[in-house]
Amino acid sequence: MDDTTPPPFTGEPAAWTAEGIRALGAFTDLRTTAEILGFTRNTAYEMIRAATFPVPVIRAGTKYRVSVAAILRLVHADADHAAPATPAAAPPAPAPIRRRRST
Repeated sequence: MDDTTPPPFTGEPAAWTAEGIRALGAFTDLRTTAEILGFTRNTAYEMIRAATFPVPVIRAGTKYRVSVAAILRLVHADADHAAPATPAAAPPAPAPIRRRRST
């Protein structure tokens, strides 16, 4: 197999890298966004209708556009360095404030 021959299809979608997402430009289409996030196109449309899509979506006529910066923030790849494998744990909740009873 030479350098111009694509790898054989294995049935698995290609993994998106932060560099690959950045190379899309400022905005991308809904189908590409769904692929990056691991959704089917139909699921993406259903999520938009239910207002549960995880990033803001812009409707331009009959097409949807998604900010690449929003996708990078969602997948924690918006920094100049590699993203951590898992999101950081949330800090512990502050202790409740107790008020003194007046006597």
